[in-house]
Amino acid sequence: MTENNLPTDADYLIIGAGHNGLTAACYLARAGFRVAVVEASPTVGGMTSTNATLSKAPGHYFNEGAIQLTGIFQLSGVAEDLQLHKYGLRRISVDPAHIQLAPDGSSLAIWKDASRTADELRRFSPKDARAWLDMANALDPIMDVVVAYMKSHPLRPFNREMAGSLFGAARHLKKIAGLRNMITASHTEFLEETFETELPKGALAAMAAFSQMRLDATAWAMIYLGVVQKVANAMPVGGAGALLAALHRCLTALGGTVHTNTRVQRLAVSNDRVTGVQLESGRFVAARKGVLTTCNPVVTLNELLPEGTLDTKLSARAKDIPIRKTHATSLKINVALEGQVTMKKHEDWRGDGLDLRKYLIAWHTLKEQDDAWNAVVRGQWPDPVPVSCAIIPTAVDPTQAPEGRDNLWLWSGVIPATPEEPWDDVRDKVGDAVLRDTAQHYQGLDKLEIDRAVLGGPDLEERFNAPAGNVYHVDPLITRFGPLKPAAGLGGYRTPVQGLYLSGAGTHPVGGVCALPGKLAAQTAIRDQRKQ
Repeated sequence: MTENNLPTDADYLIIGAGHNGLTAACYLARAGFRVAVVEASPTVGGMTSTNATLSKAPGHYFNEGAIQLTGIFQLSGVAEDLQLHKYGLRRISVDPAHIQLAPDGSSLAIWKDASRTADELRRFSPKDARAWLDMANALDPIMDVVVAYMKSHPLRPFNREMAGSLFGAARHLKKIAGLRNMITASHTEFLEETFETELPKGALAAMAAFSQMRLDATAWAMIYLGVVQKVANAMPVGGAGALLAALHRCLTALGGTVHTNTRVQRLAVSNDRVTGVQLESGRFVAARKGVLTTCNPVVTLNELLPEGTLDTKLSARAKDIPIRKTHATSLKINVALEGQVTMKKHEDWRGDGLDLRKYLIAWHTLKEQDDAWNAVVRGQWPDPVPVSCAIIPTAVDPTQAPEGRDNLWLWSGVIPATPEEPWDDVRDKVGDAVLRDTAQHYQGLDKLEIDRAVLGGPDLEERFNAPAGNVYHVDPLITRFGPLKPAAGLGGYRTPVQGLYLSGAGTHPVGGVCALPGKLAAQTAIRDQRKQ
């Protein structure tokens, strides 16, 4: 549907038809409210879209943003609550979560089962295998607490699951104490002191590429390994957009509606209460109960909300929500291929029959990634640009391209947000260099290309209405989690404006495809209605 079909009012208006927006809409509609979702783009999905985006390859469907459902989505309960299997969602479990390659053909797979990873590590270093198991065993009881907190309201986390996880962690304090340096150490320091060989260092640098690696208190990013070892990620059949299609069908069945090509110009506020939205077309749509926004909170609080609505303190905090403080943005490359690439060199070395095309791959060393981050904070283009992950999605799900053809999906989170040389001046040079590097590992890539898209921060900002091209919405800093995300006083979904709720990747718990921001924000709104 478009704006023409939008009703004059609804109980709740949702801004943004990404996976968090549609998740929130489904929970609200299931609770009996009339819900309408407005989306500025011509299609639903946001950063979880799967579309044919290359003009020379119309039969190739690309995951424009996210590629996988995180393990946190698997634990969120959203698919079960909304019975998304009835609406076409099919998931393929992904294990290993990551494979790190070396130039000599060797590799290290990061499995859900830490002992399998340790078995591989013994080929390189028995010491590193022991260190891996020590780290994994220490992370395990911590992750029960972390996951329980992620699934809870950030201001009211204490529930039965949290109590049980805290009790379990208390029984393993000696193990957990071994990771105390993770709280204060830099990412680089932690990896250098823990491992002696290169593959585990490179893997754990690439898997959590969030900020300059020499800064204190950046080793916390290793918590991502704990998530991976808690539950496997998954790929939806039909691409990441298949999750959106299932949510859309669910919402329609519950009586909700989605309206694309419908851009909100500003929120309407009267007597400290949101009353609806003013569209860019000039039309006003009333919200009887409230408005829930899933766009970047920087946009909601500084552009959509009328000036002067927030008090001086919260206004200052809203303006300082970090979207460029890591100095980095994203590089996204999509390539349509006339045939299928191979990874014979590395598969022959492994000798275990694993099809490496199916998994998230990286290959740059810890030093290369560290040097790249140092270049990024200076505003310089790294050489090489470290690939955070690459994958051939069609090796998992051939329906995303014509028979016998492949797609390449590649992402790096290590390019400058404010470069000395503008993106448009270096786009082709950067794209060529990254794909030459990638072709060393995907044989045939350099000969089979039909068409490509090389997208930097400015392109992602325009496509997804994401300031600075920030795919996390808020910089993933340790100071911006839980009740501090996106800012102190704004971290519990509810805002000081009655009826206005924040959701999306810029709110608790994390970005990526986990759906918990949408679920928890909707539950907060429902709870408020019950109190009233």
